[in-house]
Amino acid sequence: MPLTSIAWDTAPVSAGAVALVLHGGSIEGRQANRPWSHNVARLYPIARAVAAAGTPEPLAVARLRFRWRGWNGDEQSPVLDARWALRQVRARYPGRPIALVGHSMGGRAALYVADEPDVRLLVGISPWIEAGDPLPTNPDLTTVLIHGDRDTICPLWASRETVERLGTQGRTAALVRVARSDHAMLVRAPLWSRLVTDVVVAALADELGGAIPPWPDPARSVAEHAVAQGGIYDI
Repeated sequence: MPLTSIAWDTAPVSAGAVALVLHGGSIEGRQANRPWSHNVARLYPIARAVAAAGTPEPLAVARLRFRWRGWNGDEQSPVLDARWALRQVRARYPGRPIALVGHSMGGRAALYVADEPDVRLLVGISPWIEAGDPLPTNPDLTTVLIHGDRDTICPLWASRETVERLGTQGRTAALVRVARSDHAMLVRAPLWSRLVTDVVVAALADELGGAIPPWPDPARSVAEHAVAQGGIYDI
């Protein structure tokens, strides 16, 4: 049986915050995820960009590799793995705020575990969201969903509906629509990495020693507004 594993892109002795990156998958599947699997490797550039953010206080970044390729119905395989990973993160960095960064199936798993202790930020990248999936209830959680407007795998409307539902409950939630981009993030790939990095840095600025000095940049501006006030943005 394959094992769940964590790979650390950066693991300082002490950290201001931790980002846990969750890759995508499929509806069903008992194939083992490998480091070179396309759904796993797709998140490498984003994880490395977050790890290289250059914040005054160190940011730890870990990538979770799920055991199985699929969600697998009521078993919810990646949810079990994500809860295990969060226990590992909290043991290594007790009390530190955690950002969950999940693509597709990983974004769905993040929604299921966002109420775990110390989770302060959920970044869903073209998340897979189904009717009946839970909404986070943690009042201290910030949710930012980033979705390509040409995604044919996971519908953009589901992300918008989720953000609107969170907003009506008084939660801070934002949707960033990436124009001309797809589910695989192959179109405008550098922008995806930049947006995720800027959202993490903006949301956890206090714990990371303050935000990086601003410069004229649309991605930074969108990220800061999304984190501060929620809403819907296009870039």
